[in-house]
Amino acid sequence: MRERDIVKICYLFYNEGMSQVDIGAKMEMSRWKVGRVIKDARERGLVTISINHPQVDLTETEIKIAKKFGIKQTIVVGINEFSGESFLDQIGIVGAQYLASIIHRYRILGVTWGLTMSHVAKKLSKIETVQLELAQIGGGIGTIEGTDNPALTMMLGQKMSADAHVIQAPIIVRNKSIRDTLFKENKIRETLEIAKKADIVMFGVGLVAPESLLWQSGLLAPNEATTLKKAGAVGAICGRFFNDHGKQCWQDLADRTIGLSLNELKMIKHKILIAMGKEKLQGILGALKGDLVDVLIVDMDTAQHLLDT
Repeated sequence: MRERDIVKICYLFYNEGMSQVDIGAKMEMSRWKVGRVIKDARERGLVTISINHPQVDLTETEIKIAKKFGIKQTIVVGINEFSGESFLDQIGIVGAQYLASIIHRYRILGVTWGLTMSHVAKKLSKIETVQLELAQIGGGIGTIEGTDNPALTMMLGQKMSADAHVIQAPIIVRNKSIRDTLFKENKIRETLEIAKKADIVMFGVGLVAPESLLWQSGLLAPNEATTLKKAGAVGAICGRFFNDHGKQCWQDLADRTIGLSLNELKMIKHKILIAMGKEKLQGILGALKGDLVDVLIVDMDTAQHLLDT
């Protein structure tokens, strides 16, 4: 085929917006051959496509991360230090907007505690839902204002006009015997049964360090951070610690934890991880490798580190 015909086909397709069928009729060839010409022209560099929008770098990063880790979607947040909003508020706004845009497709939202999740709840506008239920997927931490699970569940329930099911018990107790006793409580058992039926959940990833909420609340002792790190822990989701492949760490602690297991969490249809900061990088990677994430919401700096690993 003559080069001038190739250029004409590309011009008609990209500049004139003609369909491949119409171009085929005009150039007296099949639509399949037109499609092949267009594909070959792009591969040869005769045609380049540029998107002139300030969001294009974010979009490119989002698509690359989703492909790299085999997840449905990535949402990258460009943090603006001059916006007047805190960094956590900025990622919380994006998380709240995403949740509001999809929640009507789901029946039961699993709720977790955490600092990032508290900013999502705070920034969520009131929305009307139909027969939506909310259920804690684990116990609470009790003492850190604004981040505890029952409080967040009730706040989200009010904002979403939804029934909220809470667990009035700590996420981690002293021993397995206490946990087993609490599991016999009707309200706790019923809420966890509802949580197991959740079809959407949003959560952050916790650090394995004394500055984490689990240590700040007194539910874990300082030496337990060392034990967890020796067991290979890189992060936690609602009190469930996991290694760099997303597998459970330290069975003794798992036996003291009130909430869904990692395997039960994995069964939830739509799992949204929202996190920011390089200190969360290993936890994010572990969750991604453990198939614990369908959608990732993350800041641009951390997103770039994910691509570089």
